[in-house]
Amino acid sequence: MKQPALFVHAATAISPQLSFGNEATLLPLLSVEDGKLFAQPIDYAHYISPVAIRRMSRIMKMTISAAMECLARAGLKSPDAILTGTGSGGITDMEQVVKDLRRLDEESLNPTGFIQSTYNSPNGWIAMQSGCTGYNQTYVHRGQSFELALKDAQMLLAESGPACNILAGCYEELTDEYFLIRGKRGYWKREKQDSIQLLQSKTQGTIAGEGASFFLLNGLQSGAFGKIEHLEIVQNVTPESIWNQASSLLLEAGLSFSDLSLLLLGKNGDNRQDSVYYSLLANSPKDLPAIAFKPLCGEYDTATGFGLWLGLRLLSGWLPEPELLIKEHIGLSGIPSSILLVNHFMRGGASLLLIRQQ
Repeated sequence: MKQPALFVHAATAISPQLSFGNEATLLPLLSVEDGKLFAQPIDYAHYISPVAIRRMSRIMKMTISAAMECLARAGLKSPDAILTGTGSGGITDMEQVVKDLRRLDEESLNPTGFIQSTYNSPNGWIAMQSGCTGYNQTYVHRGQSFELALKDAQMLLAESGPACNILAGCYEELTDEYFLIRGKRGYWKREKQDSIQLLQSKTQGTIAGEGASFFLLNGLQSGAFGKIEHLEIVQNVTPESIWNQASSLLLEAGLSFSDLSLLLLGKNGDNRQDSVYYSLLANSPKDLPAIAFKPLCGEYDTATGFGLWLGLRLLSGWLPEPELLIKEHIGLSGIPSSILLVNHFMRGGASLLLIRQQ
C-alpha cells in the first residue's frame, strides 16, 4: 500500500554547524581537524527548567531543546504523537553507569544515570514538557533508526488521518570513549583531516559527528514548506541496488533523474563506502548537481536527520558552499523543487528520501 506523504511544518537541528537559529546562511561553516565534530552549544535553559537541567546529560538537553523549539515554530503546545530514532541513545549516561558499577563494586549505585541512559528517556521528557499523552515510540535500529521512525509516521497518518500532528526526530551523542572504541574497528581516519574538505580525502575512515533534529509532520499541505513524498530502505547495499531502487522510487513518483533538481548524498570520505554512490553519480545526468552533507555534520547513526533538515533548507533557498559540491563546478542555479536524499551508513543499509516543495 502506498504510504501518505509527510508534510513538514517545522524543522530544527542542533548540529556541529550554526544550524540552530541561523538557518538562512549557516555561515560561517565550522570545521575540525581531530576527527570529532561536536554539536554547537545553545542556551538550553531557555527550554528546560533549572531544577531539571542539572541532572541532564548533554544529549538529553540537546534533544529536548530541539524538540520544544520545533513545536514552538509549528505553533503547537502538544503533538498527537512523538516518534524518534537513535542508534546509541545516551552514551554519556551509559558510560557513567558502567564506570560506577566497577568503581562501587555494584553497590550504592545512583539510579539517575541508569534511568536517563535508556534509549526512550528523551521521549518521556519531551512528552512531559509538551503534555503529550498520545502514541510515543523510539526506534533503535542502528543506521536505520530515524528512517523507521518516519515509516511509522507514514503508517500513523494512514491510520489516524492527515490532521494528526507528529513530532518526529532523531538524536545521537559523541563521546571520547565512543570515538576510541569505534576507532579500533577502523571507523575513523587516522590522519588529520579538515572536516569541510572531507570529500577530497581518498583514504579509509571518516569523521565522527553528533546532533539532534526534529520535524513537525502531518498530512496537510496548507502551511507546509516541504514534504517527504517517498521513503525507501535498502538492505545489502551495492551500487547497482541503490541505482535500481532510486530509479524505481522516482518512477513511482512520476519522475526521472532528469526531473530532479539535486542529489543530496551521505558521502563521508571513506574510500570503502563512497563507492556505494558511484552508480548514482555515473548514471545520473551530468548536469544534475550533487552535494554531500556529512562534511557539515560528520558520520553517525541518524545523520539522515541532519541531511533531511539540510534538504529542507535548500528548498527554502539556502545555497551550498563550493566545498560541498561532489560534481566540481556544477552547483545549484536556483531554488530546487525536488531533491533525492541518499544516505549509506557504515557498510550497512541505505535509505532514499524524495523531498519536494509542497
